[in-house]
Amino acid sequence: MSDSSTPSAVRSGLHLRRAEDEAPLPSTLTRTPSVDVVAVLTETTPDEWLDRWRTEVGPEPAGQTILAIDETTRSTAASTPSPSVFGGTSLTNTSAPVSPEVVADTLETALARPASERLLFVWIESLTPLLEGNSATPLLRTLHKLAERDTVLGICHAEDGAVDASVAELFDSVDVAEPMSTRIDRLRAENPTNFGYLRRHWRDAKRAIEQSTRSYPQARQLHAGLGETETTPQSLGVALQALVELGVIELWNDTVGSNRYDLTTYDAELLGAVGESLSRTDESG
Repeated sequence: MSDSSTPSAVRSGLHLRRAEDEAPLPSTLTRTPSVDVVAVLTETTPDEWLDRWRTEVGPEPAGQTILAIDETTRSTAASTPSPSVFGGTSLTNTSAPVSPEVVADTLETALARPASERLLFVWIESLTPLLEGNSATPLLRTLHKLAERDTVLGICHAEDGAVDASVAELFDSVDVAEPMSTRIDRLRAENPTNFGYLRRHWRDAKRAIEQSTRSYPQARQLHAGLGETETTPQSLGVALQALVELGVIELWNDTVGSNRYDLTTYDAELLGAVGESLSRTDESG
């Protein structure tokens, strides 16, 4: 999973953006002769979406399938709605949460059209109603499978903290912040040893990073600058590795020998969030 792409030059693949991201539609769409569109709308009306397409992209796509979701009316047992077709556009109105069956029917409608060197463009204004209906994961997995034979470009939007790690892993790039408490909980569950060392030594790790004059030090070099400390180079190294897992710093290299840490990537605000989360963990036992 890589960093998010520049929105206007976004490559093929599946990309997760913040819900408030108001970037234009990818410029790739203006250079692709055959585009089939699946638009899942929660914020704009179908008419507003079509106007946006004409303004930012221009020519009508080969086909357009729109799923318009009413989030104000929530039904857990809604029947599968029937699409209406006008021109080259298929429109389905439904309510949240959105079931896998509704999403599958939407994709099936889009893929029923001839696929001559097609780009399948999927635009989802909010993943929330799909997550609530347990349809987000099947959709993303299906899009990955489709990408094995067609070019697929998907852009989904979500609020910070709304997408857990298992869903985020299905994207090629992610620009949505996961709460630090969630990251800490995952570290504790998946790597309790690193969590334990971080819990005991995060303050020394913070001090070592912030007073270092090196950009790419090893743990032993950082430890040497600490002076009086209860840590060892080994225990400090484990705590630093935990900070890598949490996204606070990055590795300069990952070798069988001593790792070097890239302190130019150090995020002090994120480490502050780590400390606050660990302090709450200590208070709760």
